[in-house]
Amino acid sequence: MPHPDDTRSEEVRSELTDILVQVVDCAPTDVVDRAKLKDLGVDSLAIVEMADELGRRFDVYLPDESVNELRTVADAVAAVALHDGIRSPRSTTYAAASPAASSLDDLPPPEPEPTPAAEVDPGERRSAFRRMAFWFAAIGAAVGIVFGLGSAALIGVTGLGDTTLPPLALPSTPAPTTPTPTPTPTQTPDPEQTADPDPTLTIPNTQVPPGERFTLEGAFPGLDKGETLQVQVKDPGESWDEFPVTTKTRDGGAFKTQIYTSRTGERQFRLTHVQSEKTTPAVKVTIG
Repeated sequence: MPHPDDTRSEEVRSELTDILVQVVDCAPTDVVDRAKLKDLGVDSLAIVEMADELGRRFDVYLPDESVNELRTVADAVAAVALHDGIRSPRSTTYAAASPAASSLDDLPPPEPEPTPAAEVDPGERRSAFRRMAFWFAAIGAAVGIVFGLGSAALIGVTGLGDTTLPPLALPSTPAPTTPTPTPTPTQTPDPEQTADPDPTLTIPNTQVPPGERFTLEGAFPGLDKGETLQVQVKDPGESWDEFPVTTKTRDGGAFKTQIYTSRTGERQFRLTHVQSEKTTPAVKVTIG
């Protein structure tokens, strides 16, 4: 294929850019040779408008088969730059001026020749189709509006749209009604009246050497943080006595303390909250 002249191609590319910006509202910088027309937004209707405008600006005729083969910007530029110069069939050839004519003002006005039906320009045919489609749509919309207004008027005249119904006749004697029983409200237990879980106490080892520390750990559920707890001890045959160790409750009433004793034998330990007089279960520890 022969290459188009660079000057001619540049002129065609410039005009094509201007046409595409107006037809599909694309950016001028996007109109490059490798760009695909469909990527720029050119659909089947826009490509016809683009080809018609190119032909008008360069006074050439692009047949339908050539337009259908345009894929890229380079294809459209080459179609015009390499065109053989044939104009649109609607262009009219006039007779040359007579030898006696000395200027364009002396030329007689050309006699218009009727265009045969077989030579109607494809661009005009496409424009006529578009105008025909527009008028068909307008006529259809008008008919729909008229039909809708007529239907609304008919409904108003016949009263079909009135939804007001005559009142029902009330019975002469009212029907006896059964009283609805009043549900008995369910009493919600008072959280303050709900008993807290019993205190707990655990010990890791139940037998320890004399003088070695061992851990007492448990919880007083319901006690706040910082409550004082007293450690108590009981030896066989004796009553409970206070051991010289106290501890404080933590979150949730939990506690943990360590004690030691040098007195051997089996001894019992527990913790008590003096204010509430609550005590933990006792644990037995064998010392020695």
